[in-house]
Amino acid sequence: MPDKKIGELLIENKLITAEQFKEALEMQQICPTQPIGQLLCQLGFLKSGDLEYVLNHNNKRRKLGEILVSQNLIDEERLNSALLASKAEKIPLGRALIRQHLIEEEQMSRAIACQHDLKFVDLAGVRFDPELAGYIKASFAQRLRIVPIRCRDKILTIAMAYPLLSDELTQIQNSCKMQIDPVIAKESDIIIAQQKIFKLSGSTDREELSFELSEDQSPDSGKSKYVADFISADVDYLVKRVIITGITDGASDIHLESTEQGMVVRYRIDGILQRIDMGANGALISTHARQMVSKIKIMCDMDIAERRRPQDSSFKMKVSRAGVLRSVDFRVSTVPTQFGENVVIRILDKRAGAITLESLGYSPENVVMLHKALDKPTGIFLVTGPTGSGKSSTLYAILSHINTPGVKTLTIEDPIEFGIAGITQTEVNETIGNTFARLLRAFLRQDPDNIMVGEIRDLETATISMRAALTGHTVLSTLHTNDATSAVTRLIDMGVEPTLISTTLRCVLAQRLVRHNCRHCRTYCHPSAHLLEEFGIPVNNSIAFFQGKGCQECHYTGFNGRLPIVELWIPSRDELLMINRLPDNLGLRNTVFSHPGRLTMIEEGLQLVQAGETTLEELLRVVPYEQIEAGRGKIAKKFATP
Repeated sequence: MPDKKIGELLIENKLITAEQFKEALEMQQICPTQPIGQLLCQLGFLKSGDLEYVLNHNNKRRKLGEILVSQNLIDEERLNSALLASKAEKIPLGRALIRQHLIEEEQMSRAIACQHDLKFVDLAGVRFDPELAGYIKASFAQRLRIVPIRCRDKILTIAMAYPLLSDELTQIQNSCKMQIDPVIAKESDIIIAQQKIFKLSGSTDREELSFELSEDQSPDSGKSKYVADFISADVDYLVKRVIITGITDGASDIHLESTEQGMVVRYRIDGILQRIDMGANGALISTHARQMVSKIKIMCDMDIAERRRPQDSSFKMKVSRAGVLRSVDFRVSTVPTQFGENVVIRILDKRAGAITLESLGYSPENVVMLHKALDKPTGIFLVTGPTGSGKSSTLYAILSHINTPGVKTLTIEDPIEFGIAGITQTEVNETIGNTFARLLRAFLRQDPDNIMVGEIRDLETATISMRAALTGHTVLSTLHTNDATSAVTRLIDMGVEPTLISTTLRCVLAQRLVRHNCRHCRTYCHPSAHLLEEFGIPVNNSIAFFQGKGCQECHYTGFNGRLPIVELWIPSRDELLMINRLPDNLGLRNTVFSHPGRLTMIEEGLQLVQAGETTLEELLRVVPYEQIEAGRGKIAKKFATP
C-alpha cells in the first residue's frame, strides 16, 4: 500500500476538512514554494503543534539535503561531500554547506523553514520593541539561538536559527504565559537582534585567541589626535580576530569590504580571495564595521575623521605563539565606497628561518642550474612575472644562497618583507627622495659585492643596475614581464642600450605560482574534453589527472599551498650576440626554447599536472594564454597515443 500524503493524513485524523485542504491547495498555486502544511497553519485551519505531531509520527518530514537538491541549490555529489564533513566535524549539515561555500546562509535558513513547515523572516533592518527583553532571559536566548521579535494579541513570535523541540517551546510558553509563534531566521540576524534587544556588549562564547598580539610601537605613536573612546573591547577583539585568522591561515592580504548588508571579510590565500567561516563573529563584524575601520586607522595613525579620501599607512605587531615572538608588518590601504570604507591589509610575516629555493618548491634540476649560474662573480639576475608571482621570495632565496661571511650584500626594497642576518637592507622612501636610483648610486660607494634592487621601474634604475653589474658586482632585480625572453625587449623599450644588456645579462627567471592540490583530499578526476582541447591533449591519453575534492584542511577549495612554474634562461654566447641585433620577442623566444634542455612555463606546468601536483584549470588561470596557444602542437605530439 503506497504511503499516504500529508493532506490525507490530516483529513483522516480529523484535523482539517476536505474543503479546507482544497482551499489551501488553491492558495499554493499562488505561493508554490510554501509547503501545504505551512499554508494550512497560516489560514488558521491547523495548529502548528498538530502539524508537527503528524509529520514526525508518520515520518513525513523531508530531509534538508533532499530539499536543497530539489531546489537545484546543490547536487548529490556536493551533498554527500557536505554530509561527510558534517559527520567528521560533528556540526549541522547546514553549517557544513556554508563552510564549503556551497550555499548562502539565507538559502539554508529558507530550506530549514520549508523542512519544518515554518515561516522564514528577514530580520535585517527590523526595529524591535525594547519590552521584548522581558519575555525571555538573554542567556537562554543565546544558548538556543533564538530571539523574540514581536508580541501582539498575546502571541509571542520567536525567531529561531534551528527549530526547537516541542518541550522547549512548551517551556517558553509556560514561562511567558503566551502562545508561541515560531519562525525561522538567519543565525547571523538572530545574533544581531539579540545584541539590540538584550543590550549585549558582545559574544559570550568567545574562543581564546591562539596568538597574543601586542602593538610594537612607542607609547605615543599609536595615539590618534582624535578621541577614540567609542572603540569598545568588542571592536578590539574583532580586529584582532580578523588579523589572527589571516596569519594562522597563511593569507597574504585581508580585505574588509563594505556592502549594503554590512561588512564582508575575505582573505587572499594561495592567490585567491576566500571567505572563511567566522562563526558568530561574522554577524558582529557587520554591526561594528565603522568602528573596526576606525580602530585599524588608529593603529596606523591615520586620520579617522577623513572618510572621503583614500589613505595609506602601516603598523607593526609582535605575534607570540608558545612563547616565541616574531615581528609582523601590516601595510594598510583604505578607499571610500558607496556603502562605506574598504580596507585592505597586506600581511608581511617575517617568519624565522632562511628561505631556500628548495623550500619554495623549485625542482632539483632548476636549483642546480641556478646555483651554477650564481657561482659566477658578476652580472645581473632578473626575476620576472606579474604582481603576486613570488618574485620577492625567489630573490630572498637567492640572497640566502650568496650570503656568506666573506662578501658584503646590500638591498634596496619597497618594502622590506623579510629580514636576513648579515645583509644590509634599506627601504625606499620617496617622500624624502630615497628612490631606487638614488640609493643605488649611494650603494656603489659602499664597496658591495652583491646588490639587490627590489624592482627596475625606469631607465635610470635599469642603467645604473646594468653598469653596476658591468663593474664587477652581482646585481639581483625584478621586472614585470610575461615570460623570460620579453625581459630583454622590456629593457630595450625602456631605452637601455642592447650592448649593455648583452654584456651584463647572466640569468632570467620567469615564474608563476599555481595552487597545489590538497594532499588530504586529492582524488582522481576526468577533465572535460573542452579543457583537454585547450591544451592540445588528446581525449584518449594515458595521463592520470588529480584534483582536490575539498576538506577542512584546505577550506574546501581543493588546494593547499602554491608551487612555482618557471622558465629558466641562462643565455649562451650566441643568444647574447643575438640581443645586439634587436630581435623581436617571438624570434628570440623561438631561438632560446628550441634548445632541448629548456622548458617553457607551460611545459613545466604540465609536468606538475602529470605528477598530480596541480590541475589543468590552474595552468589555464595562471600561464600566459599565448604560451598555451603556441604549445598545442608540441603538446599534442608528446601525449599522442601510439
